[in-house]
Amino acid sequence: ALLGGTLGGQTPSAADSRNDPIPIVFVHGNGDTAELWHVIMWRFESNFYPRNSLFAIDLRNPNARTDNNVAEPGKSSTEEVKDQLADFVAQVRQFTGASKVVLVGNSRGANTIRNYVKNGGGASEVSKVVLGGGVNHGVFHNAALLPNSEFNGASAFMQQLNAGPN
Repeated sequence: ALLGGTLGGQTPSAADSRNDPIPIVFVHGNGDTAELWHVIMWRFESNFYPRNSLFAIDLRNPNARTDNNVAEPGKSSTEEVKDQLADFVAQVRQFTGASKVVLVGNSRGANTIRNYVKNGGGASEVSKVVLGGGVNHGVFHNAALLPNSEFNGASAFMQQLNAGPN
């Protein structure tokens, strides 16, 4: 379900959002929830950004796996969170009628956004990206230590994400 509009207890109708500015989707980091963005969304609202153009995804199983390639109870892979973001962006675009969104993310959310834009079809659906506290080159870089960790700059995931365009 879309979180935009629901934090205040009201869900705007699609008709209300036709002339609104480009929707903004906020993406939280490792182990966090959409609630992280409450204050930021309120600040946007206090600066007259319409509430029905602000959305925050609540990623399921928000903690990263120790090994991205091995299922781990209660944790998600880079592919899973990328797909969740893709689905959420599609819902936001359908709800608002917008052709593109702005993505704002922090920490693991930055990895998720970059992965979606580069590998998940997001390049054609995203107008701008704002990343804060992203681990663009990993938290550590060591091919021998947790080689398939999303947070290892030497991992195949991070190497691919940092290679080439996008």
